[in-house]
Amino acid sequence: MPKKEKKAKTPLSDEEQLLLFQQKLLAEEEMAKKKERLLSQFLKDKLAKEEHNSALNLNKINTQWRTVLREVKTRELLKDIEILSQTFERVVDCKDNVIKVGTVSKETLSMAS
Repeated sequence: MPKKEKKAKTPLSDEEQLLLFQQKLLAEEEMAKKKERLLSQFLKDKLAKEEHNSALNLNKINTQWRTVLREVKTRELLKDIEILSQTFERVVDCKDNVIKVGTVSKETLSMAS
């Protein structure tokens, strides 16, 4: 294989150097804008995902909280039912006692006559 000879660089004129410099600046600006757009899109996507996860987690927390509140309310209602049941039984016993006492006193009065 023959060796390739290196071409000697010809010196650029001031106008060519200025044009090359401007092209480099434009390319750098385009790259910076592209990076900024990519970063902006990444952050928007990340924010949307975070908002979605936040909504899901809030829903989970609310569901668990409602479950806890239902359990507490159930215990309170069962306790109230037990108290009301005991109160009802006591009132029924008192009324039964009044009926028995009334029946006994009627029998006593009828025997005495």
